[in-house]
Amino acid sequence: MTAVTDSIVLRPMTASARDIDGALALSQEVNWPHRRDDWSLSRTLGQGIIAEENGRIIGTAMWWPYGDAFATCGGIIVSPTMQGRGLGRAMMARLLEATGDRAVLLSSTEAGHRLYQSLGFEGIGTAHQHQAQLPAAARIAPTEANKAVRAARAEDLPAMIEIDRHAFGADRTRLIEEFSRIGTGAVIDRDGVIQGFAMCRQFGRGYAVGPVIARTPDDARSLIRYFINEKVGEFLRVDVTGDAGLGDWLTGQGLPEIGIETLMIRWHRPPVSGQERVFGLASRSFG
Repeated sequence: MTAVTDSIVLRPMTASARDIDGALALSQEVNWPHRRDDWSLSRTLGQGIIAEENGRIIGTAMWWPYGDAFATCGGIIVSPTMQGRGLGRAMMARLLEATGDRAVLLSSTEAGHRLYQSLGFEGIGTAHQHQAQLPAAARIAPTEANKAVRAARAEDLPAMIEIDRHAFGADRTRLIEEFSRIGTGAVIDRDGVIQGFAMCRQFGRGYAVGPVIARTPDDARSLIRYFINEKVGEFLRVDVTGDAGLGDWLTGQGLPEIGIETLMIRWHRPPVSGQERVFGLASRSFG
C-alpha cells in the first residue's frame, strides 16, 4: 500500500466483493457498460490497482500478463470528482512498475493520449467499436464461405490457442480457456484443419464478439456473421482493428461504428507468425 496524499492510497485490487463492487460503482459513475461479472472476469485474468480515499474506491487500473514479454492494460478509471490531480499518472506509474520488462499495449481515448505518450507509449494503430441492438430480421443468408464455419468443440481448443498465440504474438491460453468456459466459439474448418476462430461472450449490454482470428477478411466476416445470426435480436458489440478492413461491412450488417481509440504500445510487441492474423480484439483491454 502506497500513500499518494495524506488521504489517498494505492493498493492491489483483490477479488473481494468490496473491490469488485467498488470498481463496478466507479465504472457506472463514468457510464461504462460493465457488469459485475465483467469486472470479476478482468480480475480473474489479470491484476489491478485500486486508488482509495477514506475507504471509497476512486480509481482503478488493470493489466493482463501474456507471458514474460508482453501485457495489456485497461480498466483505467479516475472518479470525475478526482480528475486533474495526478491520480491517473500515479496509478499508471505503479502499473508499469508491476509489468516489469514486458512490452505493454493499451487502447487510449483522446483524453488519455498525452498522459500515455509521456509515459513512453507510441501509437501503432486504431481500435474501432461497432455495436447495436440487432433487429429480429438481422439473420444473414449463408454464402459459400460460410460453409467452412461451424461451432467450436472442446477438442478444437488446443488448435484455437495455438492459432491465437501465433497471430497475437503471445500466449493467451488462460484467456481463451476462460472465454470458452463462459461463452461460445466458432471455427473455420477446412478438411479438418482449423484455419481461424472467433469467440462470443456476455458483456455489458449484451454480447461481445472477439477475438476474431482468421487468414483472410472473408473468413473473418464469415466468423462474425455466424454470431450475428446466432444473436438475432440481441445487443452485439465487435471491436476491430483499423487495418482489418471490416468497418464498412460491419456498418452494413447493422453494427455501426460508435467510437475510435488509439492503440498504443510501450516498447516493442513480440513478433507474430503463421498465416492467421487478428481482425477482432478480445476486448480493447485484453487486446
